[in-house]
Amino acid sequence: MPIGIEVDGIAFSELALVDRPVHAAVLGRIFTSWSLIEGSITGLLGLMMHDDHRAALAILETFKSNSSRVEAVKRIGKAVLDTSLRHDFDELMKDVLTYARERNAIAHGLWGSDKDNLEVVYRMPMAALSSFMVEAPNKPDYDANALVKSFKDGMTTLTLNDLEQIEQKGRELLVRVMSETTKILHLRSLANQKEITNT
Repeated sequence: MPIGIEVDGIAFSELALVDRPVHAAVLGRIFTSWSLIEGSITGLLGLMMHDDHRAALAILETFKSNSSRVEAVKRIGKAVLDTSLRHDFDELMKDVLTYARERNAIAHGLWGSDKDNLEVVYRMPMAALSSFMVEAPNKPDYDANALVKSFKDGMTTLTLNDLEQIEQKGRELLVRVMSETTKILHLRSLANQKEITNT
């Protein structure tokens, strides 16, 4: 028996996506591409810190959110990158932050499905369940209909196409981040060669 909650026939549980393997696979690819984006951001920081990836990783691990990590990388870029590179770099970091918020909503949401509608999956913010678990016991006269309405208002219905569009955004962002990493790597290599030649 799955553990979770059911709202108007939509079951939110650890088994919610078992009968939606294609939807689940797209979600998996979204998570995987985000991991590669994060790895590339670490690489960018390491390159800007003169190739010391261990130092970059140590610094990034001190930040507890995606936005604080990306803001740190953005600030370092502003300090060390040539002026001609900053605009594209800042735009890329802004897009990474935007996508991070979308990815976080996916990663930290409750997933549900309705056995009568195989075309969609449902995402509910974790805060909706948390609020219920904290508030309901303390309000013996809570309105069950209002609670169901608040759950439904917080739900997002996603088709396979919706998820594939989010996946595509992540793929395109990954290409851009990798291109930026390659560009900065090339510039660092040229700078290192110039230093060697001048010594």
